[in-house]
Amino acid sequence: MFLPSRVNFCILDKKKETRSFMKKAKKSNRKSKDEEMTLVDCYYIPTVIAEQFRLLREHCALEVEKELAALFPRVTRESREDVGEVVVSYDAEGLMTCEVTLSPVEVSKLEKEISADRLKKYIESKIIN
Repeated sequence: MFLPSRVNFCILDKKKETRSFMKKAKKSNRKSKDEEMTLVDCYYIPTVIAEQFRLLREHCALEVEKELAALFPRVTRESREDVGEVVVSYDAEGLMTCEVTLSPVEVSKLEKEISADRLKKYIESKIIN
């Protein structure tokens, strides 16, 4: 099929634009790959905040354990393959009553609840009936 030269020129320009765009995209991907990640439990966290996250996670876990210990006779931390570390409480009969994961999203929620003095209410909403 014969195309006028003007149309061919436009097609070539678009190919060049696409190629230059792809080069820019590859460069931006390199930057994101260069950002180092650290494995905390089963979650990859940016290395620059990993230590701070570990401290916050431990603080939240201790607060949750303290609240659950006031409600139930047995509170433990367990490791789950799919969600990582979990704070779990059991009743006197050994039945699980509450489970709080320590994922980055959950730690963020816990931090907000602790700072607003609503942790007890939040944990009560997680109790399995």
